[in-house]
Amino acid sequence: MIGGRFLSMTLGLAAVAVGPSFVSSDATAQKPGMGEAPGAHAHMHAPVPAAYANAHIPARVWTDPKMIVKGKDLYTAKCALCHGEKGDGKGPGSVNLPLKPADFTDAKMVGEMAGNYWFWRVSEGGLVEPYKSMGSAMPPWKAELTVPDRWAVIAYVHTLSGHAGPHTPSEHPGMGGGHAGH
Repeated sequence: MIGGRFLSMTLGLAAVAVGPSFVSSDATAQKPGMGEAPGAHAHMHAPVPAAYANAHIPARVWTDPKMIVKGKDLYTAKCALCHGEKGDGKGPGSVNLPLKPADFTDAKMVGEMAGNYWFWRVSEGGLVEPYKSMGSAMPPWKAELTVPDRWAVIAYVHTLSGHAGPHTPSEHPGMGGGHAGH
């Protein structure tokens, strides 16, 4: 059973727009028209809003076999259409999207994303900046998936990069701090 503190931290969270600055895997802005072709994958990690700064996924979830199996089922039902069966961002639903879904097989990109960043993105989808302005069509999942379900999907998606260990800075040296303003 998930403790009330984890559930309560997500109640009442609103999408918080972030400023125009963000960090990408190569430290450059990659908005269509700014060095990347329209429809390209967004390899950037905007700062996590303050409302999600402490929304960390419990360490045990990243390697829990039951959570990963549950996450795979949810991913197949909710995410694979756009992100692809393999997680490469090349699902049939991604064909005409202005901003292509993330490629979760990219181990470097996956390794850079802090847990609270993942939770924010899955919870809020493309309704937050800078993703909204870039044309993201990702739906927000916070109303449809419980907190543990979102954790499960994230734990499964983490495995698509080829990583089977916990998602921690010691396992991923390039991981961002994941705090607001990072």
